[in-house]
Amino acid sequence: LVNRAILLMEHGQAEEAEALLAHAVKTYPRSASAWFNRADLVRCTADDPAIAAMQALLAPGAASEADQILLHFALGKAFLDLGESDRAFAHLDQGNRMKRALTTYDAEATSQWMAGIAACFTPALLEPLAGQGAASSRPIFVLGMPRSGTTLVEQILASHPDIHGAGELPHIQNLAKRLGDFPAAITSIAPAQLAPLGAAYLEAIASVGAGQCHVVDKMPANVFYAGLIRLILPEARIIHCRRDPIDTCLSCYSKLFTKGQLFSYDQTELGRYHRDYQSLAAHWRAVLPATHFWEVDYEAVVADLEGEAR
Repeated sequence: LVNRAILLMEHGQAEEAEALLAHAVKTYPRSASAWFNRADLVRCTADDPAIAAMQALLAPGAASEADQILLHFALGKAFLDLGESDRAFAHLDQGNRMKRALTTYDAEATSQWMAGIAACFTPALLEPLAGQGAASSRPIFVLGMPRSGTTLVEQILASHPDIHGAGELPHIQNLAKRLGDFPAAITSIAPAQLAPLGAAYLEAIASVGAGQCHVVDKMPANVFYAGLIRLILPEARIIHCRRDPIDTCLSCYSKLFTKGQLFSYDQTELGRYHRDYQSLAAHWRAVLPATHFWEVDYEAVVADLEGEAR
């Protein structure tokens, strides 16, 4: 039932998803997953019995540790809906601490990896290889921090009849893995490798958005691979989404991600990750052409949707 509801949510059928989740929590009132997904979809009101039901499940011995994490994030969302920030943050903080205790993440290694990417993709490497990738302007890459407005930008683009929004595609990361140890392998890449790599990406999206001129790949983590995209697909546009750092990090901290984003469950590690990401983004801004590396601010889009969309 929950998986069906999630699928309906993904397809924009919110009313059907809400009805299915209402049925799920009524039939299986001890299902933390059902309550968690209901909280994600429904705006909580003061008289919503969901709060008492979820709090009861947090009683000692009532739920597994995994279910407790779901319930803390769900209650955090519910209390945010009610404007009770202190109670919301207490649950979010507890949920994040519990999730972090189950997570393996090395903040120092991540910092060094991002710094290594910038060190590899220098003008000395990029300029001699310019224009040798696959010639196609079909892909549009939307990237940045999670929760920075990438979905909104993709939706705006996909409202154009010539553009298909494909969601988060793993293809660029898979191509990077094919090269070997990224980014170190980039320093020895041969010019003859670039066009075949670009062609492999184009082949992977060939059946996506059939008949439409452009395909949007909205994988935020492609921010690590912007330089590789430039080499293998030199005509592709890259759109970097930016949002206020505090808003971005708080939004990450309030979200229990389905997978990945292991940096987001500790406030110090989250802040450090964002600073490292900002440094990498500044590097791309310096070494990639502004005609193909566009930057969009979430706040500007919200304030002037028509103007920013155009």
